[in-house]
Amino acid sequence: MKTQELINKKLKTSKTSSNLVAVVAVATVVTVFSLVSAKTLFSQAAYQKRVLDARHQALRQLEANIGAANTLKQQFDVFQNGNQTNIIGGKNSTDTNLQPPDGDNARLVLNALPANYDFPALLSSIAKILGNNGVKNPTITGTDESDTLDSTPTAKPEAKTITLEINGTTNYKAVRSLIKDLERSTRPFDVTKVDIKGSESNMTIVLNVNTYFQPALTLDLTTKEVK
Repeated sequence: MKTQELINKKLKTSKTSSNLVAVVAVATVVTVFSLVSAKTLFSQAAYQKRVLDARHQALRQLEANIGAANTLKQQFDVFQNGNQTNIIGGKNSTDTNLQPPDGDNARLVLNALPANYDFPALLSSIAKILGNNGVKNPTITGTDESDTLDSTPTAKPEAKTITLEINGTTNYKAVRSLIKDLERSTRPFDVTKVDIKGSESNMTIVLNVNTYFQPALTLDLTTKEVK
Protein backbone atom coordinates (compact mmCIF):
# COMPACT_ATOMS: atom_id res chain seq x y z
CA MET A 1 0.00 0.00 0.00
CA LYS A 2 2.78 2.38 0.85
CA THR A 3 4.49 1.63 -2.41
CA GLN A 4 1.35 2.50 -4.40
CA GLU A 5 0.99 5.78 -2.50
CA LEU A 6 4.59 6.67 -3.27
CA ILE A 7 3.99 5.94 -6.94
CA ASN A 8 0.86 8.07 -6.97
CA LYS A 9 2.70 10.96 -5.27
CA LYS A 10 5.53 10.75 -7.80
CA LEU A 11 3.05 10.73 -10.66
CA LYS A 12 1.29 13.79 -9.24
CA THR A 13 4.61 15.52 -8.72
CA SER A 14 5.72 14.72 -12.29
CA LYS A 15 2.41 15.96 -13.66
CA THR A 16 2.67 19.14 -11.61
CA SER A 17 6.25 19.68 -12.77
CA SER A 18 5.22 19.11 -16.38
CA ASN A 19 2.41 21.63 -16.02
CA LEU A 20 4.79 24.10 -14.40
CA VAL A 21 7.33 23.64 -17.20
CA ALA A 22 4.60 24.15 -19.78
CA VAL A 23 3.40 27.29 -18.03
CA VAL A 24 6.97 28.66 -17.78
CA ALA A 25 7.60 27.82 -21.44
CA VAL A 26 4.42 29.56 -22.57
CA ALA A 27 5.19 32.54 -20.35
CA THR A 28 8.71 32.72 -21.78
CA VAL A 29 7.43 32.59 -25.35
CA VAL A 30 4.87 35.30 -24.60
CA THR A 31 7.50 37.47 -22.91
CA VAL A 32 10.00 37.09 -25.75
CA PHE A 33 7.28 37.80 -28.33
CA SER A 34 6.20 40.87 -26.38
CA LEU A 35 9.77 42.16 -26.13
CA VAL A 36 10.43 41.59 -29.84
CA SER A 37 7.12 43.21 -30.75
CA ALA A 38 7.83 46.17 -28.48
CA LYS A 39 11.30 46.61 -29.98
CA THR A 40 9.85 46.47 -33.49
CA LEU A 41 7.18 49.00 -32.61
CA PHE A 42 9.72 51.34 -31.03
CA SER A 43 11.99 51.00 -34.08
CA GLN A 44 9.11 51.77 -36.45
CA ALA A 45 8.04 54.72 -34.31
CA ALA A 46 11.59 56.10 -34.30
CA TYR A 47 11.84 55.62 -38.07
CA GLN A 48 8.53 57.38 -38.68
CA LYS A 49 9.72 60.25 -36.48
CA ARG A 50 12.90 60.59 -38.56
CA VAL A 51 10.82 60.55 -41.75
CA LEU A 52 8.52 63.27 -40.42
CA ASP A 53 11.48 65.37 -39.26
CA ALA A 54 13.08 65.06 -42.71
CA ARG A 55 9.80 66.04 -44.40
CA HIS A 56 9.39 69.05 -42.14
CA GLN A 57 12.98 70.12 -42.84
CA ALA A 58 12.45 69.75 -46.60
CA LEU A 59 9.21 71.74 -46.35
CA ARG A 60 10.92 74.55 -44.46
CA GLN A 61 13.70 74.63 -47.06
CA LEU A 62 11.15 74.67 -49.89
CA GLU A 63 9.27 77.56 -48.29
CA ALA A 64 12.56 79.46 -47.87
CA ASN A 65 13.45 78.80 -51.52
CA ILE A 66 10.08 80.06 -52.70
CA GLY A 67 10.52 83.23 -50.63
CA ALA A 68 14.02 83.75 -52.03
CA ALA A 69 12.75 83.21 -55.58
CA ASN A 70 10.00 85.81 -55.12
CA THR A 71 12.49 88.30 -53.70
CA LEU A 72 14.89 87.64 -56.58
CA LYS A 73 12.09 88.20 -59.11
CA GLN A 74 11.21 91.55 -57.54
CA GLN A 75 14.87 92.62 -57.56
CA PHE A 76 15.23 91.49 -61.18
CA ASP A 77 12.18 93.50 -62.25
CA VAL A 78 13.69 96.62 -60.70
CA PHE A 79 17.11 95.84 -62.21
CA GLN A 80 15.69 95.16 -65.67
CA ASN A 81 12.97 97.78 -65.96
CA GLY A 82 13.65 100.32 -63.22
CA ASN A 83 15.92 102.66 -65.19
CA GLN A 84 16.18 104.04 -68.73
CA THR A 85 19.97 103.75 -68.48
CA ASN A 86 21.61 100.32 -68.31
CA ILE A 87 24.48 99.26 -66.07
CA ILE A 88 27.19 100.40 -68.53
CA GLY A 89 25.67 103.79 -69.24
CA GLY A 90 23.82 103.02 -72.48
CA LYS A 91 20.14 102.90 -73.37
CA ASN A 92 18.21 100.26 -71.45
CA SER A 93 16.24 98.57 -74.23
CA THR A 94 15.38 95.01 -75.27
CA ASP A 95 15.92 95.84 -78.95
CA THR A 96 18.28 93.07 -80.17
CA ASN A 97 19.71 95.32 -82.90
CA LEU A 98 21.28 97.73 -80.43
CA GLN A 99 25.05 97.74 -79.99
CA PRO A 100 26.95 98.28 -76.71
CA PRO A 101 26.80 100.35 -74.63
CA ASP A 102 23.06 100.16 -75.44
CA GLY A 103 21.09 97.05 -74.46
CA ASP A 104 18.91 95.68 -71.68
CA ASN A 105 20.51 94.80 -68.36
CA ALA A 106 19.56 91.12 -68.42
CA ARG A 107 21.24 90.54 -71.77
CA LEU A 108 24.31 92.51 -70.68
CA VAL A 109 24.70 90.40 -67.56
CA LEU A 110 24.28 87.13 -69.47
CA ASN A 111 26.81 88.24 -72.09
CA ALA A 112 29.25 89.41 -69.42
CA LEU A 113 30.15 85.84 -68.50
CA PRO A 114 29.53 83.50 -71.45
CA ALA A 115 28.50 80.01 -70.41
CA ASN A 116 30.59 78.36 -73.14
CA TYR A 117 34.31 78.61 -73.75
CA ASP A 118 34.65 79.90 -77.33
CA PHE A 119 38.20 81.10 -77.95
CA PRO A 120 37.79 81.97 -81.67
CA ALA A 121 34.68 84.05 -80.92
CA LEU A 122 36.60 85.89 -78.19
CA LEU A 123 39.41 86.75 -80.60
CA SER A 124 36.87 88.02 -83.16
CA SER A 125 35.24 90.20 -80.51
CA ILE A 126 38.55 91.78 -79.50
CA ALA A 127 39.59 92.22 -83.14
CA LYS A 128 36.37 94.19 -83.72
CA ILE A 129 37.16 96.47 -80.75
CA LEU A 130 40.68 97.03 -82.10
CA GLY A 131 39.31 97.79 -85.57
CA ASN A 132 36.77 100.28 -84.19
CA ASN A 133 39.65 102.15 -82.56
CA GLY A 134 41.87 102.21 -85.65
CA VAL A 135 44.55 99.87 -84.34
CA LYS A 136 46.75 98.76 -87.22
CA ASN A 137 48.61 95.46 -87.60
CA PRO A 138 46.78 93.97 -84.61
CA THR A 139 47.83 90.65 -83.13
CA ILE A 140 46.10 88.81 -80.30
CA THR A 141 47.93 85.95 -78.63
CA GLY A 142 46.75 83.51 -76.01
CA THR A 143 46.34 79.82 -75.32
CA ASP A 144 43.26 78.05 -76.62
CA GLU A 145 42.27 75.74 -73.76
CA SER A 146 39.22 74.19 -75.41
CA ASP A 147 40.57 70.71 -74.67
CA THR A 148 41.11 71.37 -70.96
CA LEU A 149 38.46 73.85 -69.82
CA ASP A 150 35.07 72.28 -69.18
CA SER A 151 31.91 74.20 -70.15
CA THR A 152 29.54 71.57 -68.75
CA PRO A 153 26.79 73.15 -66.59
CA THR A 154 27.31 72.56 -62.89
CA ALA A 155 25.56 73.23 -59.60
CA LYS A 156 28.52 75.32 -58.37
CA PRO A 157 29.98 77.17 -61.38
CA GLU A 158 33.19 79.14 -61.02
CA ALA A 159 34.53 81.86 -63.32
CA LYS A 160 37.56 80.80 -65.41
CA THR A 161 40.27 83.29 -66.37
CA ILE A 162 41.48 83.70 -69.97
CA THR A 163 44.75 85.63 -70.39
CA LEU A 164 45.56 87.44 -73.66
CA GLU A 165 48.24 89.74 -75.07
CA ILE A 166 47.20 92.44 -77.56
CA ASN A 167 49.68 94.17 -79.89
CA GLY A 168 49.26 96.88 -82.52
CA THR A 169 50.12 100.39 -83.67
CA THR A 170 47.96 103.51 -83.35
CA ASN A 171 48.02 107.00 -81.84
CA TYR A 172 47.68 108.28 -78.30
CA LYS A 173 44.01 109.28 -78.66
CA ALA A 174 43.11 105.85 -80.02
CA VAL A 175 44.96 104.15 -77.15
CA ARG A 176 42.84 106.03 -74.63
CA SER A 177 39.68 105.15 -76.53
CA LEU A 178 40.71 101.48 -76.78
CA ILE A 179 41.32 101.12 -73.05
CA LYS A 180 38.03 102.89 -72.32
CA ASP A 181 36.17 100.51 -74.64
CA LEU A 182 37.77 97.50 -72.96
CA GLU A 183 36.77 98.80 -69.54
CA ARG A 184 33.12 99.39 -70.49
CA SER A 185 32.78 96.27 -72.61
CA THR A 186 29.84 94.01 -71.81
CA ARG A 187 32.30 91.19 -71.34
CA PRO A 188 34.74 92.16 -68.57
CA PHE A 189 38.36 92.81 -69.57
CA ASP A 190 40.91 93.52 -66.83
CA VAL A 191 43.91 95.36 -68.27
CA THR A 192 46.81 94.09 -66.16
CA LYS A 193 49.72 95.66 -68.08
CA VAL A 194 50.20 98.49 -70.59
CA ASP A 195 53.41 98.97 -72.59
CA ILE A 196 53.51 101.96 -74.98
CA LYS A 197 56.40 103.03 -77.22
CA GLY A 198 56.78 105.69 -79.92
CA SER A 199 55.40 109.17 -80.56
CA GLU A 200 51.94 110.57 -79.87
CA SER A 201 50.88 110.01 -83.46
CA ASN A 202 52.52 106.62 -83.97
CA MET A 203 52.56 104.33 -80.97
CA THR A 204 53.24 100.65 -80.55
CA ILE A 205 51.09 99.18 -77.80
CA VAL A 206 51.20 95.93 -75.85
CA LEU A 207 48.29 95.17 -73.55
CA ASN A 208 47.98 92.20 -71.21
CA VAL A 209 44.33 91.55 -70.38
CA ASN A 210 42.30 88.99 -68.48
CA THR A 211 38.76 88.05 -69.40
CA TYR A 212 36.46 85.34 -68.12
CA PHE A 213 33.77 82.77 -68.80
CA GLN A 214 31.62 80.79 -66.41
CA PRO A 215 29.76 77.50 -67.02
CA ALA A 216 25.99 77.61 -66.70
CA LEU A 217 24.30 76.93 -63.39
CA THR A 218 22.20 73.80 -63.01
CA LEU A 219 19.66 72.87 -60.36
CA ASP A 220 21.16 70.04 -58.35
CA LEU A 221 18.30 67.76 -57.26
CA THR A 222 19.23 65.07 -54.76
CA THR A 223 17.44 62.37 -52.81
CA LYS A 224 18.05 61.35 -49.22
CA GLU A 225 17.32 57.96 -47.74
CA VAL A 226 16.01 57.97 -44.21
CA LYS A 227 17.36 55.06 -42.22
